[in-house]
Amino acid sequence: MLNLCFLPIFVNKYQCMKKSEYTVFAILMISCLLVMMACQHQPSAVERRKAEIRERDSMELLNAREDLRVADSLSAFKAFELEDLKAQFVFEKQEKYQTVGYWVLPTHAGSKEQLTFFPEVEEGGKLLLVSIDKQRKYSFVEVDLEAGDYATQLPPDLTDAQRKDVAKCYALAKAILDLSNVQRQQEKLRLKVRFYEEKATRASDTSSAME
Repeated sequence: MLNLCFLPIFVNKYQCMKKSEYTVFAILMISCLLVMMACQHQPSAVERRKAEIRERDSMELLNAREDLRVADSLSAFKAFELEDLKAQFVFEKQEKYQTVGYWVLPTHAGSKEQLTFFPEVEEGGKLLLVSIDKQRKYSFVEVDLEAGDYATQLPPDLTDAQRKDVAKCYALAKAILDLSNVQRQQEKLRLKVRFYEEKATRASDTSSAME
């Protein structure tokens, strides 16, 4: 009598092989379908370039917004710092004769009869060194605030007290200039943010219209 005790094992092996073949076949079919679908939906060179531009613009917008946030904070700090410095000065302006006013130290405010030299800061931020000769004629020299060490631009015969006065005026003039520079940077960044926001909106509208 033929011993068939091993028959279930062979049957199971055959069935396992069949299932394995079916699995491999199914995987191959799915892979082929995925490749075909990928080929059908593969973006063209133009579409890839547009996607790259959108990604780059998105990064530019994010960076501009962050830079603007920093500039806004810096501007607020510089404005506070400037107002604190202005409190140490007196603003003088003769409406009949002057189109701009000047910040002077309290010791130089009012009459200049006893003065032969004093520094002042024009409201736009210029630092001026004013000299008065024996005939009471005024002359002035503007200090270049961005030329490095301003002390090298001072007359050599100034007293220590006069140099200290110039240093105080320099601090005020520099604060005005710094705030002005930050505000210009703020405006540039606002324009940059607005440009990329409008560009993104136009791209979104175009994409929606094509759909």
